[in-house]
Amino acid sequence: MARRPSVSSVQIAREAGVAQSTVSRVLNGGSVAPQTRRRVLEVLAKHDFQPNLAARSLVAARTGLVGVVIRDLTNPFYPIMVRAVERVLHEQGLRLLLLSDVATAQESLAMLRRERVDGVVFTSALREDPLAWPVSEHGIPVVLCHRTIEGFPGDQVEADNTTAGRLVADHLLDLGHRRIAMVCGTERASTAEQRGAGFRARLAERAPQVDLVEVQGDYDYATSYAVVRKLLAAPQPPSALFCHNDVMAHAALNAAAAGGVDVPGQLSVVGCDDAPASAWERIELTTVRQPLSRIAEVAARLLLERLQDPESPLSHEVLPVELVLRATTAPWSADTAG
Repeated sequence: MARRPSVSSVQIAREAGVAQSTVSRVLNGGSVAPQTRRRVLEVLAKHDFQPNLAARSLVAARTGLVGVVIRDLTNPFYPIMVRAVERVLHEQGLRLLLLSDVATAQESLAMLRRERVDGVVFTSALREDPLAWPVSEHGIPVVLCHRTIEGFPGDQVEADNTTAGRLVADHLLDLGHRRIAMVCGTERASTAEQRGAGFRARLAERAPQVDLVEVQGDYDYATSYAVVRKLLAAPQPPSALFCHNDVMAHAALNAAAAGGVDVPGQLSVVGCDDAPASAWERIELTTVRQPLSRIAEVAARLLLERLQDPESPLSHEVLPVELVLRATTAPWSADTAG
């Protein structure tokens, strides 16, 4: 049984100055220029790199089973994506194996290898994801859906999160808000990083004098509820909130209601996702709409294409977003400001 390599093929490729697909061709005896092959082999020898042969054999022995990893079953955002992935796979005669964060990364990896999945779609991978990297290193094709990880050896698809942040900034500034708080998602997620960067950059461009406060909501309802209650109880509370997802925005709305703060009279709230509940009459959340089903469909298509052509260049697709105006934002007024 081949031992697990101490370094990944991505690291080998980076050190050799070649693409990861080139390393794969060298390992599989494919066509590579002599000088390039020699350089790759030298790096492989340096690290005593031995690929996992059992995982590589799966390329020639498909099972028709695809793993889908979801981390937060309580967020309505993710079931929508899973259903879209399943629909595309079903049309191609493939089956879906769903994994959540109930199991540890080691347990999930063992299950994926035991079931001999053809590939895996990750719907919420983090930068230092404990599962995505090991799965890829074991030779299983991976597609990152709704997330991006720099240097990851797999196809990736996401929404234009930077533009999402800029759209929200423009909207709140146009309404006259100058005391703004941003309720941020987990720092390890590309979505939070990108949305925050777009929001900050646009504020700096248009209104550098804006009083911006940032708090961590970690994409969690309870955490966001608690931090928003504290924000609204401050001597100078914000007049507007940008929440990095709709779950946190829903928490903010309930926190405002519990504190007797009128939305949108005293506080404007904007989310990001456009989860189905955000359009309900009792919520009517202003938010940034991501094409949730489309993101998932593209992820499934990218995986199918990867299975057909394992050596093709990696893809990274970014899909457009749009601001949806509803009832939780209004112009700032000195008469109602806290």
